[in-house]
Amino acid sequence: MTVVLEKHFKDIQSTIYNNFKELETSKKANISKDSWKRPEGGQGKTIVMADGNFFDNCAINYSSIRGKDLPEAALANSLNKDTKFGYQAMGVSVISHPKNPHVPTSHMNVRFFGILDKTGNIKDWWIGGGYDLTPFIPYQQDILDWHQTAKQNLDNWNNSFYKVFSDNCNNYFNIPHRNERRGVGGIFFDNISEFNVEDSINFLKSVALCYLESYLKIVNTRKVQKFSKVEKDFQLLRRGRYAEFNLIYDRGTAFGLQSNGRIESILASLPSSVKWSYKKNKEYKSLEKKLLKVINRDWNV
Repeated sequence: MTVVLEKHFKDIQSTIYNNFKELETSKKANISKDSWKRPEGGQGKTIVMADGNFFDNCAINYSSIRGKDLPEAALANSLNKDTKFGYQAMGVSVISHPKNPHVPTSHMNVRFFGILDKTGNIKDWWIGGGYDLTPFIPYQQDILDWHQTAKQNLDNWNNSFYKVFSDNCNNYFNIPHRNERRGVGGIFFDNISEFNVEDSINFLKSVALCYLESYLKIVNTRKVQKFSKVEKDFQLLRRGRYAEFNLIYDRGTAFGLQSNGRIESILASLPSSVKWSYKKNKEYKSLEKKLLKVINRDWNV
């Protein structure tokens, strides 16, 4: 079963990479593809695109690992903590940091978590994942389309999913020490165990493809817009919020670090260029005021 499941996640990674590669027109962009193995059990592939015309940096990561003791980040929300015979965790994580501040940062993750029996087969499982959008110069129609497309896909599976998952996203991608959300939300879910294995994987694939469709629509609308140095500086300063969340609060980052994961792959989600500034100028304050009105609003449709 494991080999079959891994192929599905590898296919998701390939589909997203092939579409994202079309966005990067620079022949000088740095594209790294690293296949790796984990001594404790497992393997993965990290794809990073950086320093191009479209991406400042982008990571599309696949991993499948085995272990015995669940990290604390997983225990907090696991349905079955009995890992006497080990666990299997696999998934794909995507983070896009475009160069143009009119194009939002986006994140997507889909994951499958299995508890193993004494023969090494998966006896119990649950799935999780979701995606969210972090604009710097927000456009209302982009945000509405983002949420409406998510709802349409989830309604095909369960018409109660969208409201719950959207609320989850708002609550999870929150930066308490800043008293603000990371972005305009999307969907976030964990501990979903109501499907059989086949339907679980098909559900995750539908989430990944829905993310790709929604994000590409925004990208293709906004990538041609000109931007000023003021707008670029604002983007770099606001990326600081993204870094703060990932390093302090993100459970995926914590899980990777606690499970002796591949550090370079885990931290590839961070923006390659970011600024912090003690004193903000009036241009920054003006752009931030407009942005905060948007990201602290409930965008559920």
